[in-house]
Amino acid sequence: MALAFQVFYPEIIVLRNPEHAAYNETNNHRNAVMKPLAPKLSGFMRKSVKCKVPIGENRTALPTCSTDLFREYFSKIGSFPDCGTWLDSVGYGFSQRYGLDFCEFKPYSLPECSRRKGLHHILMMGDSTGWRNFMGLLNTTIYAGSTCHIVKDEGPLSQTPSSEYFSLGHRSLNNSFSVKLRGCHRCRASVFDCNMKTESGFHSLRLQFAAAYKFKDKSLTIPPGNPKWHSANTFQEFLFTTYLPLTGMPDTIVVSFPLNHEKFNDWIVQDFKYFIGVMLKHIPRTTQVHWIPTASEFETKRDPVRAAWCLNHTFSDEKLLATEYIYKLNNMLFKELKPYLLNSSYNMHGHLNLVNMSSTKEEWNEDGGYQALFLL
Repeated sequence: MALAFQVFYPEIIVLRNPEHAAYNETNNHRNAVMKPLAPKLSGFMRKSVKCKVPIGENRTALPTCSTDLFREYFSKIGSFPDCGTWLDSVGYGFSQRYGLDFCEFKPYSLPECSRRKGLHHILMMGDSTGWRNFMGLLNTTIYAGSTCHIVKDEGPLSQTPSSEYFSLGHRSLNNSFSVKLRGCHRCRASVFDCNMKTESGFHSLRLQFAAAYKFKDKSLTIPPGNPKWHSANTFQEFLFTTYLPLTGMPDTIVVSFPLNHEKFNDWIVQDFKYFIGVMLKHIPRTTQVHWIPTASEFETKRDPVRAAWCLNHTFSDEKLLATEYIYKLNNMLFKELKPYLLNSSYNMHGHLNLVNMSSTKEEWNEDGGYQALFLL
């Protein structure tokens, strides 16, 4: 569960009582200025270097994972962190957590964190894997004692975007849409409002999911020449130029890379640059943006009938299977994000390369291509 909210604020430590506040403030300051241990890159990335992760008491000397520390890692290593191991995995595994080689995730309290950070609205974007991550975050929020209720959703599973959902009751907007099939039937938008109990009273938090199964999603657009509404060549343009200005810009946006779909796209880098450009143009710098790389796929979990077309499918001239290729794509896209991750003024943050993290969790995988790691 720690990973769920530490995607947004990995530096958070649980405030069990007010006496701990001074300690936490000092500890966070110490970790912000502490130099990370020299990380070892995984053997997957550099076969000559072995990934070594401190375990047990050896982890007590590690600094707390934070956005500042991750930024320093990005600067020194030039990739998403991917050297780690699963800890406390004895027994049924309910206490399992993931440990990196250069920092330690600390416990958190979602209600206290969101209240203290002034978070009232989190938007998650992605394909069906992103949707599972969203449901994982929602479920852990409820399991932790919060009350959440659904405000609206896009309807039953379907590949057709709901023009009614996205028109927000504006008939002229509904009539302006050009709708095409999504290549994803689980990609359905929804909004939940949660009421959380904190030491200072109740705190409200809106959790929202917007489906975007491609970096250039053409499933819902507005053709040019509309007298009332901004034209939008992609769903992303519509989302940031029209939909969110009408509903309210979120405090935090979490983007799950839709690489389960994009791995078939020969223009993925160009399309990713386009997506970054749309966000830079339309999202205020006060909104945090967190980029979450894609996890592993498992050929052994694919349905031999329904998924026969992609079973053992290889990619690029290197003939890489899906997981190896996704690992490569995660690092390719990091290069495009790096300038914005290193410059704190953009308010953009990266996370782990989830391929290595998920590669030993085949039993958590549903159908070979989709895995939700927020369900921890």
